[in-house]
Amino acid sequence: MFDRPVVRHDREVPEEVVEVGNKKRARFRMLFSADRTETHSLTCGIANLDRDNPLPLHRHAHAEIYIGLSGEAEVKVKGQSFRLSEGTAVFIPGNLEHAVHSGSNAKLLFMFSADSYQDVHYVYLDDD
Repeated sequence: MFDRPVVRHDREVPEEVVEVGNKKRARFRMLFSADRTETHSLTCGIANLDRDNPLPLHRHAHAEIYIGLSGEAEVKVKGQSFRLSEGTAVFIPGNLEHAVHSGSNAKLLFMFSADSYQDVHYVYLDDD
């Protein structure tokens, strides 16, 4: 069991890319995930969304939280739209279909109540 705080800075974490339908989608930096850091019980990272590359409709068993850090994005959950901007948070219960689109570049924090990002299994329902 880990018994010390872990501090990470997003600039020091390698960037990864979500690819869906052979298209690069969100870029992200995984801050805390048991497969990468000495942490457990919570997985979180920072995603950068480009206006031309939405994160398409998907679901996963884990609940998720988005917190807007900069820019604006539209989060669609079960057909309902929510504006995500700096300081706005959206809680998405597990298994609910959701997508994220941005008219400009947006940066958001995402979190799962999972030990590792590898535990979160995405099911994509479309590729745009």
